Amino acid sequence: MTPTGQIDIHGVWKTFRIFQNRNTTLKQALIRRKDEFEEFWALRDVTLTIPSGTTFGFVGANGAGKSTMLKVLARILVPDRGRIGISGSVSALLELGAGFHPELSGRENIFLNGNILGMSTADVRHRLDEIVAFSGLEQFIDQPVKTYSSGMYARLGFSVAVAVNPDILLVDEVLAVGDEQFQRRCAEKMNELRSGGRTVVLVSHGLGQVQQLCDHAAWLDHGSIRLAGPTEEVVDAYLASVTTAFRLDSRGRQRTGSGEVQLELELLTPDDRSGAPEQILSGDPLTLRFHWATTQSIENPVFAFTVRAADGYAVAGTSTVYQDGLTTIGPGSGVVEYTIPRFNVLAGSYHIAAAITARQSGHVYDHSPHIAQFDVVPAGGGEAHQGVLDLGGSWSGT
Repeated sequence: MTPTGQIDIHGVWKTFRIFQNRNTTLKQALIRRKDEFEEFWALRDVTLTIPSGTTFGFVGANGAGKSTMLKVLARILVPDRGRIGISGSVSALLELGAGFHPELSGRENIFLNGNILGMSTADVRHRLDEIVAFSGLEQFIDQPVKTYSSGMYARLGFSVAVAVNPDILLVDEVLAVGDEQFQRRCAEKMNELRSGGRTVVLVSHGLGQVQQLCDHAAWLDHGSIRLAGPTEEVVDAYLASVTTAFRLDSRGRQRTGSGEVQLELELLTPDDRSGAPEQILSGDPLTLRFHWATTQSIENPVFAFTVRAADGYAVAGTSTVYQDGLTTIGPGSGVVEYTIPRFNVLAGSYHIAAAITARQSGHVYDHSPHIAQFDVVPAGGGEAHQGVLDLGGSWSGT
């Protein structure tokens, strides 16, 4: 008898059709030739067993088939060949905001999402306070979720998904948009599920997160499994295939560069909270304090950073390339600060990429594409704005 929580994947293939030309009329759709598309095999003969009571991670490049694999496991997609054997109940958190109605409040969406995941209204009502407390959204729970940042969406979705107490929990990249405190809470919950004999399957580009949470992992490459086994072994093999210059720091963040200088970032907010503030109020002042350390003298260094939205879009950035007074640093350690009088970024989840380079050659001493992350929450009236920037203007008329 298969243990509850075990997943057996046998020779699974999944294909999608990629059409060469987009239809603009109904007539074109009706007379389209059958050979005007290509088949893209997202999964190719995947065979794998995920034992019950383990936390299992899928790693690989974009387009490797990781998210498709989770959707097949969640029965959202049906494999073209092969079969999936799942023992026990499944709860999935695969897409940000899936199962939420933007016009309803967070509280109302807990009932909606809980019912979708198989909980009765009475069960949701019984666990409502627990779900809200875990999400940390008490202040915003009666606001429409259309005003939520992506990180707040992730908090609410994860809180409902784990409240179902599934035998198997499937989690896609959505946790990447949560702040560090909530990610730690999620990690604790996943460990609790594993200790209770539950199975967690995780897809993440954050290799440090996979290393921290997962017992075993599989590396997917163009739809096929290149390697499956202990997490460290799989992650090391994947990193070695990407670039020999790529590494993870002690906090699991990606790093590149020659390493003569080590860079760290501290975010300072008006109420003197420092380090990694959980939330930043849109329009508040913000200081980026860069800590550097080196054992040698570095001539003409350039400090640079870019603020990026959760989807990787560059919101803003700058550097010291034209800044006077930074001709030499080291040996030793020091601080460089960049002060923003008003951080006029709209509500959402953001992260910061930072680097220190040589001015003339562009040589990279240290670079992290994800050195810090945070949520921006709306100030009063900010809900009516669109995009990522508060223009700061006003309407007038007669």
